[in-house]
Amino acid sequence: MKRLGISKADGQLRVALMNQRKLTEWRSQSEASEALSGAIFYGKVANVVPGIQSAFVDIGRDEQAYLYVDEAAPPPSKGKPAKRSISACVRVGESLLVQVIKEGTETKAPRLTTRVSLQGRLLVYLPPEGRGTGDEPVSISRKIRNEPKRDRLYALMSSLLEQGEGAIVRTEAAEAEEEQLMREWAFLRRRWRDAWQAVKGRKAPFRVSTGDALIEETLRDFLSAGVDEVVVEDAALFREIGELMQVLFPEELPKLRWHREKESLFDQWGVREQLAAALQRQVPLAGGGNIVIERTEALTVIDVNTGAFLGKGGQQREQAVTAANLEAAAEIARQLRLRDIGGMIVIDFINMREEKNRERVLKALENALSDDPVPASVLGMTSLGLVEMTRKRTRASLSERLTEPCSCCEGSGRALKIEEHFQYLREDLAALARVQDAEAALVELSDRLFAYWKREQAGGSEWPLDLYVCKAEEPGGERYRILYAGSRKEAERLQLSHAK
Repeated sequence: MKRLGISKADGQLRVALMNQRKLTEWRSQSEASEALSGAIFYGKVANVVPGIQSAFVDIGRDEQAYLYVDEAAPPPSKGKPAKRSISACVRVGESLLVQVIKEGTETKAPRLTTRVSLQGRLLVYLPPEGRGTGDEPVSISRKIRNEPKRDRLYALMSSLLEQGEGAIVRTEAAEAEEEQLMREWAFLRRRWRDAWQAVKGRKAPFRVSTGDALIEETLRDFLSAGVDEVVVEDAALFREIGELMQVLFPEELPKLRWHREKESLFDQWGVREQLAAALQRQVPLAGGGNIVIERTEALTVIDVNTGAFLGKGGQQREQAVTAANLEAAAEIARQLRLRDIGGMIVIDFINMREEKNRERVLKALENALSDDPVPASVLGMTSLGLVEMTRKRTRASLSERLTEPCSCCEGSGRALKIEEHFQYLREDLAALARVQDAEAALVELSDRLFAYWKREQAGGSEWPLDLYVCKAEEPGGERYRILYAGSRKEAERLQLSHAK
């Protein structure tokens, strides 16, 4: 059973996809993290670098984003290829409407395009403000091969277009009713016009808000992949998602459920423990083996190990090794998706002697990757027995999102971000407030967490119950301990006692 869980608290939206109780994908977004894939900005060109055919654009973030020439210039006319120059497309100081097509990482800036689009389930809306002059007004998915259907969709969308607009018709639209297509088109157009009207006249840079892109992307990706249930924890978010599904996924509404139990949704599903496991380099396999995942700047290397092997050699060994590799192939596909690993990947499966078994493992890997919404390609096996593959890099990896370089080891290792420590503390306190009816808690914080908490208090941070804090006696480390939860009076007394 596939279940999609969505939760929102303290300005952070979190999404978990579970398949047979296993965490398959994790997406999160905080209000401070605006430069996500699909976000639209009105930016200002800060620098043009002809040598790399790119421009750097100020979008109002700490770091500038980059715009490559192929994403800046309108496409050349058919049959007339033209050499493009970034200097001819943009100039320093110019204001541009841009959209993030690849999220930034710790080492790379977000990547932009000037061809802005609003994604729907059946259609993609291309606003007049973001269309290239050479773009076709209506594009139909190549996977729709039936000519009468293509003609019908082209005629319908052409009749709906206004001056300067464009549309892309997705594959799912092939069987859709005209009323459904028109309703979605009106929804996307209205959303864009409201957003653009709200920012007209403002000076760049700023973000053009067009709804919650993460929620819509999540619903598009997962509902079309056969999710059996959509479980939402927050009441306001439940209503918002219900209204969105009414427009984009009306037939999927029976799958929507509001989680109203005392235990939090992700605690109930064991998400925290599975996320912690996904940050480890070694992943155990049910059959006794394991895989080891090592990331470098250029690529990711995955090693498959048998663990405690009991075979006696010969055909028995070949069968056991093949079984271990088949199990590893399925787990590798899951880990790549869960950890958001992109780029070049090399897998060292356990050596198999028979060609048919090597082909079985490659096929199993390809099948396991087919459920992943991010494109991946298995390139084959090298003469050394290494499997080469690629997976498109669309966002920062799970490790980059949840951890930061560790100051204790000068960057050779990683530690959980302070914000994640406090998110866990907040969840633990909320659980105590629900289960024990506690009104206050005394918490012990390490030096670094204590300093962060002091800064947060200055900003008026809110907690699920009254919080009394003391600093840990032992310096160093990053941890918290809940020393007491209960009455306000007792928590205050214990804090004063600890201070003495």
